[in-house]
Amino acid sequence: MNRIQVPIFELDNIRVTRENRIALKIGKFQFHRGTVYGIVGPIGSGKTTFLETLSGRLNPTEGSVLYESERYAKTWLGKTKVPAEIVFLENMTDEYTGSIREFIQRKLPERIEYIQRQYYSRSPFTDEWEMPIQSLSKGQSYRMNLIVAIESDPKVLIIDDYSSSFDAQMKREFNRRLAYSARIRGTTIIISSADIGNVRSVASVIVSLDNGHISKVRSLKK
Repeated sequence: MNRIQVPIFELDNIRVTRENRIALKIGKFQFHRGTVYGIVGPIGSGKTTFLETLSGRLNPTEGSVLYESERYAKTWLGKTKVPAEIVFLENMTDEYTGSIREFIQRKLPERIEYIQRQYYSRSPFTDEWEMPIQSLSKGQSYRMNLIVAIESDPKVLIIDDYSSSFDAQMKREFNRRLAYSARIRGTTIIISSADIGNVRSVASVIVSLDNGHISKVRSLKK
């Protein structure tokens, strides 16, 4: 089988139990390469548990998650070894005191000129380039972390609570950049939100969760 046709994730009868409660229960499901998936559902529907299980951060109580047809490797202590090519968006800057430029120089030195030109060369973002990380607002910090995640060119990018810190302009910008990453770079992108409106304009597939179960899967023509 052509490698590009092999699903990047395959779920087989997974169940995640937390505090004697089933937090997630999904039969068979596949995620395909170069596709943007939107995981939607109300608070408590299992979105974060779903993403953590996919990424290897959380081991299912039952069933299996295959990444590129293989189970995640384990350390000798039984901890999951998550491949570096899977990026789960999070705050990367705890206790970092340098500027955005210094942080990106450390993380992606070969991309720094491109990132400055693409993301920080126009108002109001030009002033942020030399700002200390610790002085950034929540929205500025989220934007910077998302930039680093996208430009690290991962094979899989997972974003929980997508666009919650965005204004309308930022949402349009990053919808476009995520779509480009999926279409041109072949990145598989999985984003979640309690509001379907936050993902509908960028996702090709909408997966609806209800009480830890997939209640609907809808393909959107892009």
